Amino acid sequence: MADRSALLRCDDAAVAEAVHGRLTADGLRVTAVPAATDPFAAVAEAAGAAGTLHVLVCAVGQPPPAPFPGNDPQRWYADVMACLDPAFRLVRAAAPALRRSGAGRLVFLGSGWTVADRPGSTAAAAAQGALVALTKTLARDLGPDAVAVNQVVTDPEDPPAPAVVAAAVSYLCGEAAGSVVGQLVTLGRGGQLRP
Repeated sequence: MADRSALLRCDDAAVAEAVHGRLTADGLRVTAVPAATDPFAAVAEAAGAAGTLHVLVCAVGQPPPAPFPGNDPQRWYADVMACLDPAFRLVRAAAPALRRSGAGRLVFLGSGWTVADRPGSTAAAAAQGALVALTKTLARDLGPDAVAVNQVVTDPEDPPAPAVVAAAVSYLCGEAAGSVVGQLVTLGRGGQLRP
């Protein structure tokens, strides 16, 4: 257990610290990835000489609110891609190392559909909706190689304590959650149920 490696990308300092601490306490060797880091270099550092990565935790933010009518289409698209592209590149770099682990875990941190009902949320809903789809399809695509892919969902307007997020991540990265695949684990007080 002590030789298990984890890679963590999260721009929220409090959540990153809590997740880092919890995974370290779980016996993982955790490498944090700053935003501008080359994803392949980050994976190589975390995987070490064995080239195996056991856990990837990757937070995906959301664009600022803006009305859709009258919004510059290029700006709208750029805002959506600025949230999704770093996560996509990191997952792309990490997938081979996760597959080699024989029991990999990929946990996204996002806000799911919680943003869809808010004014000016088309870009945020597009980014987070894409993350939901990515979670589900990666679970299907990486599942045969024993990589469990899931998402921890929080409401950015009413977020749970960082320790609560860290506990959910810890569970999804542990042995007990090996058969939890393609799920959105929503933290907080609930609300409307969405697909």
